[in-house]
Amino acid sequence: MADCTNVGQPGINISLVDNPIPGNVIVVLSGYTQSALKQTVTVKDSGGNTVATISGTGTNPTSMGVSYFKSPANPGPYTVSITNSGSQATRVIKSYSSLAFGTTTYLGTWQFIAEDSPSGGDCDFNDCTVYLSWNLKFG
Repeated sequence: MADCTNVGQPGINISLVDNPIPGNVIVVLSGYTQSALKQTVTVKDSGGNTVATISGTGTNPTSMGVSYFKSPANPGPYTVSITNSGSQATRVIKSYSSLAFGTTTYLGTWQFIAEDSPSGGDCDFNDCTVYLSWNLKFG
């Protein structure tokens, strides 16, 4: 069994401060799981209030659902937590990408992949895949 506790970061309170979600945008949280353990993804605003949650269980790729929210005018940094129903804390690798034309960024997407058994698991980081996207134009 492998130990990948040194890969990525803990799944609790992952700050999005380095590529923040802007204000007055629509935000979509979606994802899928490939684990017998229940995977839960929670997005919190800068005040610690939950604004979106998805969860699911399934050993074949299984949707965890979709959740939407509108980012307020001055949102502050959001945090994301990815947890599982097992006894080990989830490890997460994150990435950010965007779509722009000229000097305007129209879409930003955070991608997260998670390993739910980093101490003695298979370290494949495919137990939970999550997308948190925002679109500049609301309405």
